[in-house]
Amino acid sequence: MNALDRVIGYFSPVSGLRRAAARISLDHVRNYDGAMFGRRTAGWRSSTASANVLTKGALPTLRARSRDVSRNTWWGARVKTTVVSHAVGAGIMPKPNTGNKALDKRIKKAWKKWGKHCDAEGQLHIDGLIALATGCIVESGEVLGRMVGVSINDVPPGVVPLEFQLLEPDHLDASRDRVMTSDTIIDQGIEYTRRGKRRGYWIHPTHPGARGLVMPSASVRVAASDMLHAYRKDRIGQGRGVPWVAPVLLKGRDVADLEEAVVVKSRIEACLAAFVETTDASRTIADKAKTETGPDGAKRRIEALSPGMINYLEPGEKISTVAPTASVQFESVLMSNWLTLAAGAGITYDQLTGDLRGANFSSLRAGKIEFRRMIEQFQHHTLVAMLLEPLWDRWTEAAQDAGILPRRAVGYPVEWIMPANEPIDPLKDMQADVMAVRTGRMTWPQFVAAWGLDPDTQLDEIEEWFKDVDRRKIALDTDPRRPAISPKAIGKGDKQTEDNTDDNPAKP
Repeated sequence: MNALDRVIGYFSPVSGLRRAAARISLDHVRNYDGAMFGRRTAGWRSSTASANVLTKGALPTLRARSRDVSRNTWWGARVKTTVVSHAVGAGIMPKPNTGNKALDKRIKKAWKKWGKHCDAEGQLHIDGLIALATGCIVESGEVLGRMVGVSINDVPPGVVPLEFQLLEPDHLDASRDRVMTSDTIIDQGIEYTRRGKRRGYWIHPTHPGARGLVMPSASVRVAASDMLHAYRKDRIGQGRGVPWVAPVLLKGRDVADLEEAVVVKSRIEACLAAFVETTDASRTIADKAKTETGPDGAKRRIEALSPGMINYLEPGEKISTVAPTASVQFESVLMSNWLTLAAGAGITYDQLTGDLRGANFSSLRAGKIEFRRMIEQFQHHTLVAMLLEPLWDRWTEAAQDAGILPRRAVGYPVEWIMPANEPIDPLKDMQADVMAVRTGRMTWPQFVAAWGLDPDTQLDEIEEWFKDVDRRKIALDTDPRRPAISPKAIGKGDKQTEDNTDDNPAKP
């Protein structure tokens, strides 16, 4: 405390206390280099606004630019397809868990039948819709799904009367942003209670960007129970999703421009340019231009060099050529930027570029482990929580109302089987999985589900296969009930299979 603080504290203790508190806070701020103000941080713009305030004005532009890089750059399309192929693959399979196997089979059969007719546009199956929704989340930051109940007469017999319609986030009327009543707030087209519970969505029936096709229409309110809103939630209270490539949009644009410049430069370097000079002041180059007869018989000016061409110059003319310079090495610069793009988008470098030079089992596995963790988070925290489970609840409710499924007070619990992760080294990965099951780290059903298969269906097929093989009296080495034959024993007779050696681990 300096002399001025002591004087102020003597005449005004309250003011002195405020100055002392402010000085202590300032000392705490100065303890963090990132919170200091100076020359190094002069251009650092930051904000303490909420997630919704920050996205309110920027979201339309971010969406438009993200879609542009998906359309016009190879890396933007690659990010989208990579995430979709790993998160959804050929489909995400529901596994009902009612405790009644007969009922579970009935439910799976009904879901599969409905999945072929669920698209409101009548084009995709349910797996295709989930993949399309996932791509929209990556590219546009979020996706809307509307569940529409239809008449049972409008669907094939035995199909749950429910349609699923995907909508791009542009349908959400962001202009509706006001306090309606003491208990209702509309923020960027989403209607909330004061406690933050969603009540409804204000939706444009037609896409606002459908210019020239349909007339713009006013938004209508759709109850929250009929809408699904899925996006990756990165901040507490975040009501709208942000495109995944938002952190690297500027970097990606610069990389695309750099790649284009490299290609143009290489094309120019591959060309030979020639200049014709004349020392005859009485004639211009246009006057001295020569012509040749083209394939169509028309005369045309000679302005280009062709292989084997011999052209005689007039007195006073000479030709000088432009020698191309050697190319600058851009590979290191591009590779550095590609690494940045991959990290910012959440995928690995080899997934972005397909470049596997210098890769080995350890490096590929290390990179894929982190990527798979990110995909698992997205699958369970976004796709399951915001899309699949609400859709399942609405579907089972509609199935009960239609008499396709019996009413159950406890509902229809379900687990979701995600697509399998392809092994980097199949033999090593399979050996590790077998050891995990044998040591109890995971169960056999968990092992089968990790490969994207339904354990109950797998057991049924194995049982039927065993019965069919026994009935036909066929002996195959692929039968797990028989001792395994080492690859070394193939062609050496059956004696090898009876020996209890290290090559025969299946025999006790």
